[in-house]
Amino acid sequence: MKALSRRAVVLAASVMAATACGAADDANSIDAGTDAAATNEMVLGDADAPVTVIEYASWTCPACLQFNDEVVGKMKEDYVETGKVKFIFREFPTPPANISVAGFAIARCAGEDQYFDVVDDLFSRQNAILGVARQGGQVKSALQAVASRYGITSEEDFDACLSNADIRKAIAASVGEGEEDGITGTPTVLVDGEMLSGSDWRRYEGMQTVLNEALGEEAPATEEAAAEESMPTETDADMSDDTAATSEDGEAAETEASDTDSGEATPQ
Repeated sequence: MKALSRRAVVLAASVMAATACGAADDANSIDAGTDAAATNEMVLGDADAPVTVIEYASWTCPACLQFNDEVVGKMKEDYVETGKVKFIFREFPTPPANISVAGFAIARCAGEDQYFDVVDDLFSRQNAILGVARQGGQVKSALQAVASRYGITSEEDFDACLSNADIRKAIAASVGEGEEDGITGTPTVLVDGEMLSGSDWRRYEGMQTVLNEALGEEAPATEEAAAEESMPTETDADMSDDTAATSEDGEAAETEASDTDSGEATPQ
């Protein structure tokens, strides 16, 4: 029996997400409230930026949360917003897949201008939402709370979002790109088409090194190096003063030694 592709699994999970959250599964009758939904590739930065970074991630993945908190935000500020990097985010849902897909659907339904804000919000609430799921709580209510902050305020629009066929296809397409790129885990990052190996890039300093090499730039000075550069340097005048002081101390020491030799020994 041929194994199901991850893309097929995600499509199935999207149906499960809609069902679990009480949404109807009639794609032809649920367009309301999703006219501005984002169905294209999710991109930040200058389209003509010299370096392209692609991240495959899932907001329900703990390692992705760490990477998002410690690396992605700083990378956006230092490289994406400055026109050096074009950043592409591709959803690659991880267990529980139905909850992961539902969250990404909300992000897309919020529209391109709010997509990354929703993803960041989902990451920040990862532990809380997954905790609710583990305890058998109302995951739908937790996701609705997120959705309501981005214009998806009614239950009708929320259900329409999770059941939207175009949203499902967009997320499945993202997963399909991952399968073509050989993605097997998250987070995975490609820089100019090359998959990063090792783990140094999961720290911001390591990612800086990778991006600066791709850009042909020198790595920025570390805080330690910057501190050393800012330390006061010893001038010739300071050295002259020190030399004079040392000379005077030496003469005083010689005089004291001479006096000691001519008198009685110091008691031990």
